[in-house]
Parts: sequence; C-alpha cells; structure tokens
Amino acid sequence: MDCETLVDTGCTRCIAHVSLCSQWTRENVSVRTVSGEFYECMGTGVVQVQLPSGVSVSLNVIVVPSKPLNFDFILGMNGITALHGVRVCSPRDVRFGIEEVGLHASAVASSTMPEIDERDFRVIYDSYTKQWTVSWNWCDGKKPPTLFNTVAEYKVPEEVREEYENELTQWIMDGWLVPYNEDMHGPVRGTIPLMTVVQQNKQKVRPVLDFRELNSHLDLHTAEADVCSEKIREWRQRGQQVALIDLSKAYLQIHVHSSLWKYQTVVFHGRRYCLTRLGFGLNIAPLVLKKVLSRVLSCDEKVNSATSPYLDDILVDESIVTAAEVESHLRRFGLLCKPPESVQAGARVLGIRVWGERNRLVWRRDNEIGELPKELTRRIVFSICGRLTSHLPVCGWLRVAGSYIKRRTNAATASWDDKVTDLKLYSMLTETLERVKMSDPARGRWDVAGEEATLWVDASSIAYGAVIEVDGGVIEDACWLRRNECSHINLAELDAAIKGLNLVISWKFKKLILKTDSLTVYHWLDDALSGRSRVKTKAACEMLIRRRLETFTAIVNEYSLCLEIQLVPSASNRADELTRVPKKWILLTCGRPGVRRTMYFCRRLYPTVQRQHVRDVVRNCRQCQSIDPAPAKWQKAELGVSDIWGRVSMDTCHVGNQLYLTLIDCGPTRYAIWKRLRRQDSRTIIKQLEPVFFERGAPRELLTDNAASFRSSTFSDFARRWSMAVRYRCANVPSGNGISERNHRTVKTILARKGCSVMEAVYRYNTMPRGNHAQSAPANRLFQYEVRLLGIDDASQQDSPVYEQHRFSEGDRVWVRHPSRRCDSPSTEGTVTRVVSAQNVEVDGMPRHVRDLSLSTSLPRDCPTVEEQLDTDAQEDLQIRVRNPTNDLWEEEDEEEDEREYEEEEEMDSPGRRLPRRSSRERRPVRPFQYGDL
Repeated sequence: MDCETLVDTGCTRCIAHVSLCSQWTRENVSVRTVSGEFYECMGTGVVQVQLPSGVSVSLNVIVVPSKPLNFDFILGMNGITALHGVRVCSPRDVRFGIEEVGLHASAVASSTMPEIDERDFRVIYDSYTKQWTVSWNWCDGKKPPTLFNTVAEYKVPEEVREEYENELTQWIMDGWLVPYNEDMHGPVRGTIPLMTVVQQNKQKVRPVLDFRELNSHLDLHTAEADVCSEKIREWRQRGQQVALIDLSKAYLQIHVHSSLWKYQTVVFHGRRYCLTRLGFGLNIAPLVLKKVLSRVLSCDEKVNSATSPYLDDILVDESIVTAAEVESHLRRFGLLCKPPESVQAGARVLGIRVWGERNRLVWRRDNEIGELPKELTRRIVFSICGRLTSHLPVCGWLRVAGSYIKRRTNAATASWDDKVTDLKLYSMLTETLERVKMSDPARGRWDVAGEEATLWVDASSIAYGAVIEVDGGVIEDACWLRRNECSHINLAELDAAIKGLNLVISWKFKKLILKTDSLTVYHWLDDALSGRSRVKTKAACEMLIRRRLETFTAIVNEYSLCLEIQLVPSASNRADELTRVPKKWILLTCGRPGVRRTMYFCRRLYPTVQRQHVRDVVRNCRQCQSIDPAPAKWQKAELGVSDIWGRVSMDTCHVGNQLYLTLIDCGPTRYAIWKRLRRQDSRTIIKQLEPVFFERGAPRELLTDNAASFRSSTFSDFARRWSMAVRYRCANVPSGNGISERNHRTVKTILARKGCSVMEAVYRYNTMPRGNHAQSAPANRLFQYEVRLLGIDDASQQDSPVYEQHRFSEGDRVWVRHPSRRCDSPSTEGTVTRVVSAQNVEVDGMPRHVRDLSLSTSLPRDCPTVEEQLDTDAQEDLQIRVRNPTNDLWEEEDEEEDEREYEEEEEMDSPGRRLPRRSSRERRPVRPFQYGDL
C-alpha cells in the first residue's frame, strides 16, 4: 500500500508502523531519539518495500505502535544501503541508486511518448507520476445530464458476501475507491450498481460494476479489437521457448480523468465513493488497454518484436528477449505485472493448459466439466456447450455434437429462460458429458511449425467439416451445421472445401494439400485449377456450382497458394467425424413420421439400426406426442334423444350478410326454427328465444357452442329462469353440435337450388319427408295434422261435393240483403257463381250466407245491380278524406316504421324479387289539415 516515508540518514535501522508489517516478532527493542529520550517499540519484522519504479527489496524493520513524527515509515541506513544509496533533489524528488539507470531510460522514452488519441477516447501518460489517464468521448459529443439508475447493489449470495466486501475494502485502501466530495467534484451524475462474479477456475470472488447504462452513452469502434481464436493461432506459431506475463489488476492500473468520476460512483455500506480507475465492464476498457500496451511495447523495437499482447496477457518469445526484461520495461511505464510463467513449465494460456512434454508443447482443457443440473434452460445448455468447445482449437466429434445439441435446444424452447422439457435432449447432454469425461478429444500439440499443411474436408446432410493437419497432428478443426435444405451433397462437399480453405488462410500457410472423399468434387476442383478440361455438369444447380468453383479459384490465385487436390476413401477422411452424430440421435432429425417410415430413413444411414430402438424413440418423443399425435380411441355417443323438444340444438348461422338464430329439435322430429338476428349479443338472442318458449315451452336442455353470447351471465340467468340445462360442445369440435351443422347445410342447399327466401327454405326442410310417407316429415311428426305442401296441394283438391238438392245453383239471379239489415234498406241483385256448401254460396265472387239470399224473378230498373253497387264503393274509395289534426303523429310514424321493417324483411326473405329503388330523401310526416283549410 502507499505510505508516507521519511528518508533519515541519521537512523541506523528502518522503523515501520505496525499497520505496515503483518509478520513481526515481539522483542524488547528501544530507540533513542535526538533529544536523548527512548522511544518504546513493539518488536522487529520484515517488510517488502517497493519503489514507484517497481523495484522492490526486503528490509528488516523495527515495529512501533504509533507513527513517529506522523510518518508511516522511516527509511534508515540499512534500507538506503539495500537501495544502493539515495539522492535527494527536492522534498518530493528522491531517487535511489538501484533505479537510476532504469529511471534514466524511462525518462528518455517518456519525454518522447505522445498521447493516445482515438475516436472513442484519449489517453495521457504522466512521466513524473507514471500514470495513464483516460477520458472518453460521449456519443455525438453530448454529456448525459444524469444516469437514471438508482440501484446501488445487486443481490450478493451470502456464502460469498464476506470475500466480496473484503475485496471492496481493499479497493478503498488502495485508493481505487475514494469518498465522493460534492464540493470538489460537483453533483453526482450517475450510480453504477455493484455485483459479484465468482471465478470458478481461480476460486476467487470479484466485484464487478454494471456499466450498461453508461455504455449506452459512449461511442465504440471495435474494428481493431483482438479475436481470441486469431491470437491463439499467432501464439502457437511462436515456438516452444515462450513465457507468459499477466498484468496485475490491468484495468485498475489505468486512471480515469477526475472530471468523469461523477459518472461512475458506487455506494458501499451506505457511503458514496467514486471509482478513480478504469472499470471492468466499460465497453471501451479492452480497447484502451490494448492501445496502452501497444504503445508501451512499441517503445523498444526488440521488446515489440518478441511480444504479442492480448488484453492483460502478454506472450514473450524468450529466444529474442527474456520475460524479466519485458517486465522491467513495463514497470518503467507504470505497468505492474505478476511474476512471469514459463509455458514449458506449465501455464494457463488463454483458458488452455499448456506444458512441455517430449521436446514439444502440448495442451488440454483447463476448465472442469462439472455435473449436469437437473433443470435445464436454453441459457444453461448454451453455457455448457460453450465451455465444452468454444475456445478450444481441436474438439473432434464433440464440436458437431455440441452444435447439434444447441440447434435441438433452439427448436425446443422459445426464449433463453424457457425450461427444456425434452427428455431426449437431456439424455444427449448426459451422454456427451460422460463421453468427454472418459476420453476428452480436446487435446493436442500446441506449437505449430512448418509451411505445409493438409486440409481434410467432408460434408453430410447434417454438417460441413474441415480438419487442418501439420506433421501428422491435427492443429485445428471446425464444423458448420447445414440448414434444413435439400441441396445436392456434391454442392455441400464443394462448400466444405471453400470453408476449409478460408480456415487454412488464417494460418498463413502457402503450401497446401486438400483431401476430399467426393470423386465429383475432386474432378471439379482439379479441372478448375489446372484448366485441363471444361467443368462438366448438367445439374439443376449448375450456376451455383460454377460460381463456387470461381470463388475457390479466385482465393487460390489471390493468396498465391500452392494447392494439390487428392482423393481419399471415406473411411480414411479425418473430417468425417465432424459431420456425424451418434446414430441414435439421427432419429430425431427425420421428423419421426411413425415407426415404419422412421425406420426407413434411419436404415438409409445406419443399416444395422434395430426396430425396437426406433419404436422406443418415437414413443418417448415429446414433439411426436405434442405435434399431430396419432388418433386415440374414444367412446362414441348420440346427440339425439327419444322425446320431442327435450333437447334443442341452438346455433347461429350466416346466410349472405344476414345472421340467423337456429333451433333444431334433437328429438325424433328434427323440426327447425330460424329467427333473424340484428346483432349477435345475449339480449337479442333472448328476445328471439322468449316468443318461441312462450309458444312451445322451453326444452329441458340446450345444446350449443362456446360463443360469447351463449357464455354470458345474462344468458345464464335466462336459462336459470326457464330451468334449462345448457350443454356446451367441446372446443374446436364442430361435430359436438352436428345436428345444427347438418341443418345449416341442408337449408343452404335448398336456398341455393331453389332461389327462394330463407323462411321458405326452412319451410321446405320442415315439410320434406325423411322416408316414403308424409308422417316422416319433421312438421308432420311434431303436429297432429298433415301440413299442406306449397305448390303441390292445389285448392281444387279441397272443393266441396256437388249438392243435388240445393236452393241455389250456378247462374241463378238472387237478391242480397243489405248488411245493415234494416227494413228500409234495399237489397242488391247478383248472380250465383259457385255453391260452396249448404250454407255458403258465392255471389259475384263474394261468399254469402243462404239466409241473406233469395231468388230474383224480375230486374227492376230503379234497383242497382251488384256491379253498380261495387262501382259506387270504388268511387267512394277514390274520394280524398282530410285528416283531423287531433290524430296522433307518433302512431303514423310507428305504422310507417312497421311497414318499412316488413318490406325490408320481405325483401331479405325474397332475394330473387326485384323491388323499386327507394329514395334516400328524408320523409317527413304528413301535416294534417282542418276542413276549413281547403
């Protein structure tokens, strides 16, 4: 930790306060001051003293309980001697001999070091304090007025809280977190939430800050960011004599400009602090660290040529410069490092364990596999697969298995936190982890040397595969899952060759042997590169093949590759395992169209697969059970009942743009009643049902569908009032109300064939016999009489028999008594046109009772005939009668409205009848007049 030190050449031994020495021994030691007094001491100990330049020495000190002269540490002569002397230039400029040479070189270099000015940030180096200070640029140059976050800390697990708080306390002691002073820094502009992260590989607890809101206000250009896979390829080609240097608290060694402290404040134990260093999680932090390291390493050409940094890790080629020299070079510019690690002796390089063995470097996985949790989500599955394969250069069969499992997980879930309920997916993961624990394919030789490589490529219906081999060992492999497409396998083999060629170019090999097991692709590539003959293909995707061949040739020519194409058997192709998954998994990709068809597809790839295994997979597949499952047996029943009007099927039906309520008896009659609806709501339906129930009575049970108008509380109260049970059919099963559905179809068929009104079509349905006798018709079975048929039963069939002895006969002239029956009212004369019965006779077409008739023997001229009387009545009808103003206008409007409704219904019920166009002009009621107004 930093402390205030007094350099005292008159003191023989160093004196340290007890807070600076954790290991000391109690002894009887006393110190005599200049005034001759004795200063009480606690004992002696050993401390490690590190200068600002990074040089450190161990010194024997005297431990005291209180600070002498308010200094934490007094550097006596034993310390000065260990530091090779001291030179005091000013009260603040003290230099020791041990760092004189290094300080001089650092001063020369720092005096010429320019600042780092990027589009996203600016970094300044202070040669006096050896500090790097960064200030970032805001989006569009606009500072946010304030950050909206008010959360101080996310939930921390209790088992790690103590370590988490100890780490933050250390930050405060090291000066990375300083108490916030509003008088100095101004009002707070943002609060960064604190959270904890447990590093499983190092078993450490790290405080982390959530910079997401602050990051949204910062510009970020990541085109120059390093890629881990590319850096691994570069480091593997550095040879065997390499070492690894890791910066200590890399981000926290870079200071943040004090003007930005108010945007990254934290709250710890109820007190606000400001973070004075570059925090992990800030989006510009990796790029800032890269630029600082690149600038420092570039100050020495020899060091720059021997090093390759990636974030806070630096690989050093010790055949050019030693790791100690690189460490000293970094220390001169204020960058502190952990002790260097020799890769030959064993080191963790970018998450991979590397060590020397048999004159070479080998590598293996450095993370533990762990156990599979009982509950899986898409996030957990992707995390497991990522730890298995993401950063490893060689994985073999594990790479395609992990990709296949992730695709299956995507198909089984809709979001990242959805639970995985597919048991087959769980068994696939379990099998994969067990196989990795028994024989992990992630291992191989680390160092790569040579200019010639062999590229193996292959493709299948599942994936493309590529393997790069150097000196008989696989240095990298890759696979890419294919889309669910039906392109030809030869086209897929060609795609695999192009993908593999791109992979080889990233290694910068110039001499290459490409091996494929496809005879067609071998001839295509060989002919395209040699130009010996024209590429011959007549496939449907001919143009796609030619375009890929041109791309392949252009890559070879652009990078000046020396390429040789070889044909190998499929059994010898090292890329074959990258395109295969276990054969029992393949059952999950063919759609599982039943046991027999699934068996057919599986035996196309694996002829030895057993039928019992296929049957078990299909039966236990969750997707097969949830998507179009096989039909199940169920007990059938009848919708019809034995009693008439006991159960009524109710539904709504559209005919054109009109809506009707239909009631069909589920008893033996199947009688139908259709009522027109203006709206499909409960009140309108009840208004149409009540007249029917008042006339015929309510049934015991109503069978209907799940429409909202039938499910409402209003309709339930109506059914309860009539003591009816309402039975709703099953959802999405129209056959549950099949009686109504069949009735709708029959009535609509009659309507379409005859072109009549809806009411007539319903009448035709009710009078249509179900057998060869009239009693089978619905209307005749319901009523106690035989309903006459429209257009079939003529009126002549109903004529009365001829009466032989009747007072009157057709053609007789008769006197017709006046309706008033007054004695002074004259009778009229007419002619008998028809004898209806013994009591009823038609005179001039008007039925008359025989008691009002008498035979006429003469024709007096002064008596009007029946025809004259009819003419007189007609003339009276043509006379204009003026209404009395006392008549009620509202009665006239009601009559007109009733007439309009009747005409509208008549028009709707008779679609074939043409009516005159009705004007849209507003009709006003007729103004009544008095007799005197005329």
